[in-house]
Amino acid sequence: MSDLVGQTILHYKIIEQVGQGGMGVVYKAKDTKLNRNVAIKFLPHHIAANADDRERFKVEARAAAALNHPNISTIHAIEESDKDVFIVMEFIDGMELKQKIEDGNIKLTDAIDITIKIAEGLKTAHIKGIIHRDIKSSNIMVANDGAVKIMDFGLAKVTGSNMLTKAGATLGTAAYMSPEQASGQNVDHRSDIWSLGILFYELLTGELPFKADYDAAWAYLVMNENPLPPSELDRKIPAQIDAVVLKMLEKDRTKRYATVEDFIVSLNDAKGGLQTSGKQNKTKAIAVLPFNNISPDQESDYFSDGLAEELIMNLSRLKDMRVVPKTASMQYKGSKPGIKTIGRELGVRYYIEGSVRKFKDNLRITAQLIDVETETQLWAETYKGNLADIFDIQEQVSKQIVDALMVKLTPNEKVELTKRPTTNHEAYDCNLRARGFLYQFNKNKLKIAIQLFEKAIELDQEYANAYAGLGEAYANLYQLFEKKEMWLEKSIEASSKALMYDSSLSEAYAALGLCYFNKNMSEEALKASKKAIDLDPSDFVAYWILGRIYYITDKYSDAVELFKKVIELNPEFYSAYVDLRMTYEKLGDKVKQQEMISLQLKMFPQYLFKQPDDARAHLFFAQVLAESGRAKEAKSEAATAMELNPNDPLMLYNFACFYSQMGENQLAIEALKNSVKAGHEDYEWFKRDSDLDPIRNEPEFIKLMEGK
Repeated sequence: MSDLVGQTILHYKIIEQVGQGGMGVVYKAKDTKLNRNVAIKFLPHHIAANADDRERFKVEARAAAALNHPNISTIHAIEESDKDVFIVMEFIDGMELKQKIEDGNIKLTDAIDITIKIAEGLKTAHIKGIIHRDIKSSNIMVANDGAVKIMDFGLAKVTGSNMLTKAGATLGTAAYMSPEQASGQNVDHRSDIWSLGILFYELLTGELPFKADYDAAWAYLVMNENPLPPSELDRKIPAQIDAVVLKMLEKDRTKRYATVEDFIVSLNDAKGGLQTSGKQNKTKAIAVLPFNNISPDQESDYFSDGLAEELIMNLSRLKDMRVVPKTASMQYKGSKPGIKTIGRELGVRYYIEGSVRKFKDNLRITAQLIDVETETQLWAETYKGNLADIFDIQEQVSKQIVDALMVKLTPNEKVELTKRPTTNHEAYDCNLRARGFLYQFNKNKLKIAIQLFEKAIELDQEYANAYAGLGEAYANLYQLFEKKEMWLEKSIEASSKALMYDSSLSEAYAALGLCYFNKNMSEEALKASKKAIDLDPSDFVAYWILGRIYYITDKYSDAVELFKKVIELNPEFYSAYVDLRMTYEKLGDKVKQQEMISLQLKMFPQYLFKQPDDARAHLFFAQVLAESGRAKEAKSEAATAMELNPNDPLMLYNFACFYSQMGENQLAIEALKNSVKAGHEDYEWFKRDSDLDPIRNEPEFIKLMEGK
């Protein structure tokens, strides 16, 4: 079509050809009506000649033309002349990003900034329900003034999901294709996230993560092979950037970022970390992995887990140490991926691992510090002693890690590092045993935890950690199993005593927040939860309480961010998934609701494999299965839940929600009434719980809620 140069089509005078690809030829032209330069892209004849494709193109192009964002090339018009269909866009004086990459020398910060700008444009498109489907370096323009523009909205969708087999498809296009595109599946906005991940990889390294000579080979690699981390090609790329890129390139789209917005937040966080490390290279990012229990008695797991948790607490007190929360590092209990994998997944440069052998009161503890970047051991030590020596051992380990990493301590931090929660080793052992039972979500085990915390306090009546654990245990007993006011009072008393002996314990503030929330003291709950987060930014319970407060006060957007933070900090805290789904429902975001249902369908089986006695989890899973149309499986899970815990007030309430979703309205009403009779009278939550929507017009429900 080069013979068009010099011609005038409608009121556009063709000046020169500026590009050509599988989706058409692009010309620079003069709009003689408005006296401005524009870019014109002609639709290929094999599409223009097909009436259905031609009409679909016009519909999609019109939708794309409605997009208004500084990082999206503006579409001025869709025009037709004889047999030609063409799209008129703003003319960008600059170069394709592909050329800029080929020229080389793109700085890390520039690669991040360009990617964020592209993502911001995609975010606007996705909100409007438009998927690009052909994000690649040749579809991005970088203007001479530095502006970044996404091209070809409205065109890419025409290619559909079968780009590998369409006429004119290029290897470049195949290289950016998501696994679902390559396999001919339906695609959604997460396909754009994959393609942007390929582009980000290319910006960072100058190379594509998958290389092949023909389309079918490329498709095979995309669907079956894992890319190298970008840092394998350029050692200057930090681990946190590796983690972002590889999450974008997860083959299972449910494991990618759920939205472009989530990706932008994550990349900005990583960018902020880089800026901080650039200004102050003293901060060390470190994880403490679960210590391997090699004791003859496998019940000593509580001790090895507790040792790792104590070490996390000690190192977290140091301002120049960024310590990964226990909930993140515990995923490696019983498994050991490669050094680079650990560093990438946790976003750390260093990690500590070790083993514990405990026989009666005798201890043998090994620990080593690993440098992820060099894959070398920086320090290792073996400690022998008895239970009474545990505090000396913990202090030695902490100090030797600090020395190995050359962290300079303030005078106050030196004191903090030698601070001992108790001097009674029997009380310490009881506290660790109690914590082994605390998070098993089983009523009987929770009561065992309470007895052990009380024994620890009996042995040391100023043991702040034990009081804090006791406060959390009573709060959980009320929240999960027995809606008795005395458990709230006991929790407040124990938590207050913990803070009397040690005002820096975040879990005590979190327990207070949970109690105040259940007593409908929202202001006090808000204050306590925020204080917990100030003391420990990884306290997921505090974030969850804040989310619940914002939910019941109709601040749904704020609640969303808090529930997402809870899941980030503790991916197994299933209540947050349920709450987040309900919040999206209140916001009317059906896409996000469905994403949460998909996540829960993956999360619950994994969780229940580890915690088969958690009746609430079985029932929540049943509700998700019911919503997914899997009624037979839902009833089976509900039966398991009923068998495990048939009389608990909160469980009865959850059964009401389940029956409501199943269309069993009378059973739902009966379960709800029984729940109220048993002491669960959270009427404010009843008003907002969307699971009860199917029964709201039932006369008995209306009567139950009268005056509430």
